[in-house]
This record gives sequence, C-alpha cells and structure tokens, in this order.
Amino acid sequence: MAFMTSTTFPLKSFRRLPTKLELIQFFSILYFAGFFFAVYLHQAAVAHGPMGWKAPAKERKVKNPIPKTSESSGRGQKIYADKCASCHGVKGNGQGEMAKALDPQPSDFTDRHMMKEMTDGEIFWKMTAGKGPMPSYQKELTEKERWDLVNYLRSLARPK
Repeated sequence: MAFMTSTTFPLKSFRRLPTKLELIQFFSILYFAGFFFAVYLHQAAVAHGPMGWKAPAKERKVKNPIPKTSESSGRGQKIYADKCASCHGVKGNGQGEMAKALDPQPSDFTDRHMMKEMTDGEIFWKMTAGKGPMPSYQKELTEKERWDLVNYLRSLARPK
C-alpha cells in the first residue's frame, strides 16, 4: 500500500487512552465537585426559605414573648389549618394544594436545618411582612396569634 505514507496517515496523531486510574481520578473529582456545588446550591436555596428571604437583623433578634406550651401550639395549629395549610401543606412540608402554582414555592417547615437557622423573630417578621405569594398577616392575625403560630411551626420540625 504505497499510497499510505507517514504524511497521509500519521500514527503520532493518535492520543493514548486514559488509564483506569486516571478515569477514576477524573470522575471522582467531577463527582465531588458536583456534590459540593449541589450542597452550595441547596444551602443558598433554602437559606431561610424561598429565594433566601432573610429578616432584618433587628427583627431576627426579637424574642418570642409567648411560652412554648401545648396550649400555644394548639392555638397555632388551628390558625395554621385555616390560613397556611393550603400552601404549606397539612404536614408543613411545603406541598399544599396551592403550592404548585406558587413561585417561589412555599417553605418546608419540616426542614430541621432551615428551621434551626431561623429565629422566632424572623419567622414572626416573615408572616407579619409577607413577600410575593406569602401574604402579610399583620392585620389579619393579632401579635399573640402570630406568636402562637411560630410555636406551632417549631413543632413541625421536631423529630417524630
């Protein structure tokens, strides 16, 4: 085959295939980079609810004046069933009947990490101020009712 000379068929242009070790290293790095990126995105997404909604520092420091009792939580549960469950779900997991139509999606109050990060004052402020599809309950609920609701929401994130 005289027509195949080194200039028309250069063998040196072929690259060697990666070894198994090199493939394992590459995919391990890719896996861990993806994992840490996913963790970062998750933390950014759930940082205190939808879209990273955080209360002002002053509001975060506000202390709950209503003791966390079963009576307070019971009152909060009734309010929750009436005002919140349609969006946040009966279980508080953000999967209410209206949730799919909302952007951003309602918060998941069963998420212990998110609930641990939020102070009572922040939860109170969010339900008082409202934002986007989350209505303000400043005029609809008394301060005591909103604090009772905070106490109930805290119970949703506790291990069963």
